[in-house]
Amino acid sequence: MSRRALVWSGSVVAVVALAALCVHAAGTGLDETDTLTGVVGAFVGLAGLGVSVYGLIRGDPPRNAGAGSVVVNGDNSGVIATGDAADVRMTAQPPREDGSMTTEPPPEDGPS
Repeated sequence: MSRRALVWSGSVVAVVALAALCVHAAGTGLDETDTLTGVVGAFVGLAGLGVSVYGLIRGDPPRNAGAGSVVVNGDNSGVIATGDAADVRMTAQPPREDGSMTTEPPPEDGPS
């Protein structure tokens, strides 16, 4: 099933459930409706927890947005290859003593 079909079917189910809850609330008292909404809310919360755990276990890798886009997994240092034969090496620099960040390249190690 496509993503669009899943979104639409989920939206339809939510609207139908809301309409059914409104009809039930109009036909019964607030005490009984309050109990029903508590039970429905618990099941919706459990379903949301299940969907989020499934998403974590599935672990789809990030997708590139197009030509020249960059996807970073893990930390933010390493080699970035955009596919246009340009490699840019980036390393994370610690902040300065005063808390500001530096944009200067790191000093080169070795003899000058």
